[in-house]
Amino acid sequence: MNVVEKAASPLDALARKKRKKEKTKDAGEAKARKAKPRSFEIDFERLDGLGHFNPDHLASPLAMELRAVKRRLLRRLGFLRAAGDRQAYRMPGRQRNLVLVTSTQAGEGKTFCAVNLALSLALEDLVPTVLIDADIPRPKVRARFGLDRGAGLTDCLTVQTPWESLSHRAKDGPLTILGEGHSRNRTAELFAGEACQQLLTEISTSSRDGLVFVDAPPALAMTDAAVLAKYVDEVIFVVEANETPEPAIAAALDELLDVNPNVSLVLNRCLIGATGSSYSSYDYYGRSEEDGGEKPAEREQKNGDP
Repeated sequence: MNVVEKAASPLDALARKKRKKEKTKDAGEAKARKAKPRSFEIDFERLDGLGHFNPDHLASPLAMELRAVKRRLLRRLGFLRAAGDRQAYRMPGRQRNLVLVTSTQAGEGKTFCAVNLALSLALEDLVPTVLIDADIPRPKVRARFGLDRGAGLTDCLTVQTPWESLSHRAKDGPLTILGEGHSRNRTAELFAGEACQQLLTEISTSSRDGLVFVDAPPALAMTDAAVLAKYVDEVIFVVEANETPEPAIAAALDELLDVNPNVSLVLNRCLIGATGSSYSSYDYYGRSEEDGGEKPAEREQKNGDP
């Protein structure tokens, strides 16, 4: 090797290294662009017609009941603590922001509760919220928001597609929806795999300052809920008032408590008297001067709302 070749060799090596670095950078940027969530506008009229939370009606009984549920949930998760205390409250490697929503049997309102909690937290409290539909046999979340059917959760687990690229992010607030994906058999085995735990951990970590809700199948209908309950920090167990048999509730709770002791019950479709929800004024305490001393109901009437 002559003197010229010896001098050129280090330069060629540097050039190759630079080209490789630029190629890696371009690939990373391409992957990031590909993983960008699809945006959508929340159809509030559609959701309102289905009885869901509407940020324009913050004085409604539903909005007030959701506040009571949210306060308890956030307290159990340690979310209401100061940032430093909250981090110390979390377990190593866990963000304490994964919440599973399930019920004993179908038709008790678990999806209704999951959607409403996600909407209320994202639109009223501005908490970044991810809602995942893990009820593969009977998915409802995507349809509630009028989103097209396509790849989703199951595809993230089977072909390891970045979950961000398959999700839908609302333009109206910090809400992200991950649909169920293509239909799969033996979903319990799919959820029991390491890929599912890794995916939920990834979503949880990327939502460090927010919450992640997983709408799971009923606990007695399939074993999916018990499998998924192992990965989450809290379980919301929805019970339909005066309908669900107590032995069935006990059996479903045994399944869940066996893998996760952090279970809270929500009683759905419970009739409450006119004076039952008398805490609304405290939720608006401190806003009266800003709003001219008007009550929320008075403001709604003035704005033409019923």
